[in-house]
Amino acid sequence: AIAAALLALLALGLPAPARAGAVSRTAAHSARVSCWPRGSSTIARSSTARLFSTEDGLDYACLYSVGRAFYLSGAEHYDYRLVHFSGPYVAYVQNIEASDDNIGEMDLRTGHLRTFVIATAIENSVCYGVGSLALKADGAIAWIGTNFLGFACISPPGPEIEVRRHDRRGLRILGSGSKIVPGSLHLLKGVLSWTDGAAKRRSTLY
Repeated sequence: AIAAALLALLALGLPAPARAGAVSRTAAHSARVSCWPRGSSTIARSSTARLFSTEDGLDYACLYSVGRAFYLSGAEHYDYRLVHFSGPYVAYVQNIEASDDNIGEMDLRTGHLRTFVIATAIENSVCYGVGSLALKADGAIAWIGTNFLGFACISPPGPEIEVRRHDRRGLRILGSGSKIVPGSLHLLKGVLSWTDGAAKRRSTLY
C-alpha cells in the first residue's frame, strides 16, 4: 500500500515524503550559526576567531567581528592536525583518513572555502601528508607536502617532498626533493624559509 501511494505521488509530479530522520544537507549548512552555539566544542581558537564542532558533529569557523559561523565539514574527518588564523582567514590541515591529509583555507568574512592539492601525484602513491603550514593575513598560504608517507603506503616510489605556495601570483612549487624537512617551513614578515638538506631556502610570500 505504501509503495502504491508513493507511485501515485510520483505520477502526479508531487515529491515523495522524506525518510524519517533525514536532514537536508543544504538546510543544515545554510542555517545561521553563532560563534558560540550551545554545546559546541572548540577545536582551535585565536583572539579573533574560532574553529569548533557542534553537538551534531558539524564543524564551523567564525570570525568574532562578523558574528556568524560558516560550515567547514561534517563528521567524516578524524582530526585537525594544523590550524592557523591570520587576519580574517583560517587555514587548516584536516586528517580525513588514516594516512591522508586535506588542506583548506576559508575567508571568515564570506565563508568562501578553498582547498589545495598537497603534492604532485606519483605512480601508485596512496598517501599524502602536510608537514608544515604558513598563512598570511591577506590569505596567501604555503605548505610542505609529501606524496608518500608511512609504512602502510606502497613503496617504491616515494617520497617526493614539495614546498608549495599560493598567493596573488597563483600556485607555484618552490622546491622539491627527498631531503626537504617536512616540518621546517616558517613565515616571518612575509618571507618563507625551510630546510633542504644542509641548505636553508627562502622565498617571499606575496
